[in-house]
Amino acid sequence: MAIDKADWHWDDTEKLYRKTNNVEGKLTEEQQEEIWLLASNHIGLFLRWLIDRGFNELIDESDEKYCVQVREGKMSGAEYIMYILDGVLCDDVIKPDVYDFVEKYYDEQYFKDYGETCPVKDLSVPCYGFISGDDDYNALKPRIDKAYEEYCREK
Repeated sequence: MAIDKADWHWDDTEKLYRKTNNVEGKLTEEQQEEIWLLASNHIGLFLRWLIDRGFNELIDESDEKYCVQVREGKMSGAEYIMYILDGVLCDDVIKPDVYDFVEKYYDEQYFKDYGETCPVKDLSVPCYGFISGDDDYNALKPRIDKAYEEYCREK
């Protein structure tokens, strides 16, 4: 089951991209790729947290090298989502023992935490205008950690 998909965010991201970059007409392949990464940025930050905590399920043997790249900041979570997971964060890439937390937190709290820590503070416009770096992740990570700790205490 899909938790989130980049294509669910494509339309809003494309509109913001076109407006921000004054783009009309047909998009180039490079522009489309950038929009896909922008649309998956918020998903990628959460996936990075899952990978950092060891809460992700490996898809195949080659997957570990990509997880290491994400942990080391050599690959963004957005890139992982787009290039390895085809733009979709599904339940099958999450360890079953944390899935309930993921489902609850992602639906109920994640977007608020993401919005409060991302560079664009205007929550009326989704944060589709940037690709997160380590500073963004490091600002968001403690909030997810705290939510997870609270979830574990309540269990």
